[in-house]
Amino acid sequence: MKKRVVVTGMGVITPIGIGLQEFRENLKKGLSGEGVITSFDASHFPVKQAFEVKNFNPRKYGTHLLDPFIQYAVAATAEAIQDAGFDANQVDPFRVGISVSSSKGGVHTIARFHERLKKHPSPILGARIYVNSVPNFAAQWIARRWKIQGPAKCYVAACATGSVAVIEGARMIREGVVDYCIAGASDASIVPLMIAGYSQMKALTRGSMLPFDKRRGGFLVGEGAGIVFLENLESAKARGVKIYGEILGSSYGNDGSGGIVHFKPEEEALRKTVEALLNQKHFGIDELDYVNLHGTATSRGDIYETAQLKKAFGKKAYQIPMSSTKSLTGHMLGASGAVEIIACLVGMQDDFIPPTGGLEKHDPHCDLDYTPLKSKTAKVHTALSLSMGFGGHIATIALRKI
Repeated sequence: MKKRVVVTGMGVITPIGIGLQEFRENLKKGLSGEGVITSFDASHFPVKQAFEVKNFNPRKYGTHLLDPFIQYAVAATAEAIQDAGFDANQVDPFRVGISVSSSKGGVHTIARFHERLKKHPSPILGARIYVNSVPNFAAQWIARRWKIQGPAKCYVAACATGSVAVIEGARMIREGVVDYCIAGASDASIVPLMIAGYSQMKALTRGSMLPFDKRRGGFLVGEGAGIVFLENLESAKARGVKIYGEILGSSYGNDGSGGIVHFKPEEEALRKTVEALLNQKHFGIDELDYVNLHGTATSRGDIYETAQLKKAFGKKAYQIPMSSTKSLTGHMLGASGAVEIIACLVGMQDDFIPPTGGLEKHDPHCDLDYTPLKSKTAKVHTALSLSMGFGGHIATIALRKI
């Protein structure tokens, strides 16, 4: 008999707050983390803005020599474990799983050391670059820090990575593979290589990031991590801990057109993926209180997402509050889905719908309720989070308040 999976701990490192409390407050306020790039000299780049994490101190966690994507993952995990009231020393380490990843891995390390390695080849430097670059090393450091010996999985699905990591972590709990699981993702990609690459792909805006606004021109890169602590419902009740919400179900899809950046409307991949989740009968459309959108502010992407949800939800699409929290955090790439799941759960706990920042001039093709500018008070009992990734990845996850 499959187990019910719940979230009992959460940790975040984001451009709008380090730690759950600051993130919660600024999400409710609709605060934007956008600013001028400070991590490198972007004066010669067409895009000079990003969503950087501010005032983060890796020395607090003893990770200051590691790549930022590992630093953020370890810090968010520490908060999630503490929030869950979990002591890894009191359980069988083989019954604790990890599903933590990154869509890029240690691009900061590569940017910092690649020229030095070319000029002065060194096996020690080569090893340092390697162990800070591969996406699975965030999970490795988490396992080392908390002496975890259960499955450590690392799913990479572009910008859907965080959602996939949580979905697969929940699957391990549901099927009884482990009793507890640390799940989520981290990314730190505000480096010349990635900014240049996304600019050449015409994915970045040269202004502000404005999802669903007719002035939009693309996304801006964000950084950080989102981690959730998962366990089965019976375990959470027995431990007497706070339950943020239940993971009801999930679904995957893929746009098979072969495009890297854009999804083809005629493929209807997002509609089919959302309908696959609805067909699981965990909830009805009339029960859906909020949808956290992918919402990357690309000219074609926002129209595609809007049209696909109209087909999936029918007339009900106009009645469901939605928003793109990327407007506040930036596009945190692989970490986005995990942070957006946490945003849904925060909204459930505090009875509000997070806003879409900067949305003042609606695109007539984007005519749903995107909760513009300000959060609004509302009871959120059931929520849906959508993630899509370059290459065609789609992941959806449904959450319910208990």
